[in-house]
Amino acid sequence: MQLSILAPLLYLLLGLALGRAPFEIKSRASALLTKAVIPLVIIYNIATHRPGVFAIMTGMMAMMIALLLLSRTQSRDPVQNLCFSYLNIGWLGMPVASTLYGDGAAMVFIAAYVGSSLLGNSVGVGLMAQGRDLKTRAWETLKAPPVWALLAGLACIPLGPELEARARPIYEALKFLMSLLGMSILGIWLSATRLRLSDLGAALRLSALRAVAVGALLTLFIALSRQLDIRLVLENQQALYLMCLLPPAANIIVLETHYMKSGRSASLIACGTCISIAAIGVYVALTQLS
Repeated sequence: MQLSILAPLLYLLLGLALGRAPFEIKSRASALLTKAVIPLVIIYNIATHRPGVFAIMTGMMAMMIALLLLSRTQSRDPVQNLCFSYLNIGWLGMPVASTLYGDGAAMVFIAAYVGSSLLGNSVGVGLMAQGRDLKTRAWETLKAPPVWALLAGLACIPLGPELEARARPIYEALKFLMSLLGMSILGIWLSATRLRLSDLGAALRLSALRAVAVGALLTLFIALSRQLDIRLVLENQQALYLMCLLPPAANIIVLETHYMKSGRSASLIACGTCISIAAIGVYVALTQLS
């Protein structure tokens, strides 16, 4: 257990070291993670899904809509709105949950990641792609790897038992790669980002408000799951509450750069990630070591 707790931190430190190396590795590692490793993990988990996976996807999308609407009451800035509602479930949440809480938590976070990616990409394009038509926005969303991975996973459901019997070792290797690459890329990214005290204060306020809002919405979702007897949710409550501590999704900076030709979200994401890593460390220590 102690080794599994340290593993995400070791991968992050590896990324920080690689970020100072003379060669560029981040773009290739990011492409491998987002276009191959995570989609294959999604396909396996959808094809071999447990009851409750699609409820979690739907619940995650509803939670993101609620967070977005809450953010829109305070600001109409699309960058601020996305940084509040679109969480880094893929590169940070999934590796930590998978390593520390096991397969059930991994399936929960993969379902949440698919739901958040579907909504985050569509809403992100909608908020940032000013002047683009609906067809263009829809096509941008459909090109996102989680979307085609979800469709492929659904097509593979009849093969689920066969995949579970024969592809389990491959899935375990993919989970390890997902953790290693996800945390290492975060480390590389953080090593190249300059943090300012004013940005850290703004990110801390945003993180605290988001943690309260996500915690309240998760409590409501868990209560509803108890009424509907969704065992996958009820068996992984501790892992689910980890979502309260997640930072804004790294994909926001990609959307902002592409559609708005700016990079204002970079400091919020970087500072939020640092705050999140510290908060997750405390949470894991309290829940796993007590």
